[in-house]
Amino acid sequence: MNDRIHRALDAELDHRELSQTESLELERTRSLLDGVLNAIPSGRSISMRYAVLDRIESAERERNGTSERETSGVLSWLLRTRNVSFAVRPAYAIGLAAILAVVIGIGALRNDARTAATAAPSEVLVHFRLEAPQATSVALAGDFTNWNPAYAMKRSEPGVWTIVVPLTPGVHDYSFIVDGKKWVPDPAAPARADGFGGMNSRIAVIASDSRRSL
Repeated sequence: MNDRIHRALDAELDHRELSQTESLELERTRSLLDGVLNAIPSGRSISMRYAVLDRIESAERERNGTSERETSGVLSWLLRTRNVSFAVRPAYAIGLAAILAVVIGIGALRNDARTAATAAPSEVLVHFRLEAPQATSVALAGDFTNWNPAYAMKRSEPGVWTIVVPLTPGVHDYSFIVDGKKWVPDPAAPARADGFGGMNSRIAVIASDSRRSL
């Protein structure tokens, strides 16, 4: 079997470029190959190499005119090592890149969520108390309420107003509003000027593993 027949079998040479004699040899070789491949059962434990050899020898005895050179050529073509390469099409590459981007993006979002959950400070319950025997109502306002009297305090005992609110760790300024109009700093906390001629109180809230009132 010449090199042109080999190349035609490997689809490296167009069969229309073969001569009439080469075309006939190509058809005979293909017929022989088909018979060899069809004769090999899928479940045989014997190796393909020996199955091919057995079939070629049988075909050689059955067909007159099959030369040792042709049989050897077919065998060498079957057993010849071939390099196989794969090419990724641009469209497939773009799709694969998009899938990887989505997977990576989801992983990043999950990591960000876990990081945010870990970094987010837990709130601490803080107990506020004011002695105001003459007051009819007391409210609490601070930077944590945007200075709105959002928390209405309750009498816990005669003349004493209290409330417990959750605050994030850090430093907070606050004040009490008595009877809806009088801003009163906490006498039990450090005082700070409010910038309008009055005074506010300041408290430092420390994070704790277990929530507790300060």
